[in-house]
Amino acid sequence: MSNLNNITVLGCGVLGGQIAWHSAFKGKTVVVYDISEEALNNCRGAHQQYAAIYLADVGATENDISQTHTRLRYTTDLASAVSEADLVIEAVPEVPEIKNSVYSQMAPLLPEHTLIATNSSTLLPRDFADVTGRPDKYCALHYANLIWAVNLAEIMAHPTTAESTLEAVTEFAIET
Repeated sequence: MSNLNNITVLGCGVLGGQIAWHSAFKGKTVVVYDISEEALNNCRGAHQQYAAIYLADVGATENDISQTHTRLRYTTDLASAVSEADLVIEAVPEVPEIKNSVYSQMAPLLPEHTLIATNSSTLLPRDFADVTGRPDKYCALHYANLIWAVNLAEIMAHPTTAESTLEAVTEFAIET
C-alpha cells in the first residue's frame, strides 16, 4: 500500500479530469483544483460522462458511482486544495512558465510529507524539480488517455528523486 490516500489533481483538463475521477473510483479522496470555476464545471460534466462509461464498460455499480462522487471535491483555492495532500498530481498545460508558476505558488503551502508528480508527457521532471521546493519528493507520473480502458502509467525520476518517492508513486499507480 502506498499510503497516498489524499490526492490533489492540479488542472482538470482531459487527463487531469480522468486521473481525478479514476483515483476517486479506486477509493482515494481527491481534490480537483483549477484556476477557474468554468474549468471545474467542465470537469464536473466530464465526470458525469465518466460515470456513465464506468457503469457501461467498467462494471461499476450505482453505489460505486455514488461513492466516487462523495470522494471528489472541486476548488479554485490552491491552499485549500493542497492542505492535506499526500500526493499532488500536476496536470496543468505543457507550458514551462505555467508549471513553474504553479510549483512556486504551491511549494510553501504543502505539508512536509507531500509528494508531487507531474503528468507531463513532453517535459522532463529534472527541469522543474528545484522549483517544487522538494526535488527528492518529485517525479513524473504520466497516465495514458482513456485511463479506464488503457490502465497504463509511466513513472520517470530525475537525478535527485528519492527511491522512497518512486516506490510510493509506483504503488499508487498500481492501486489506481
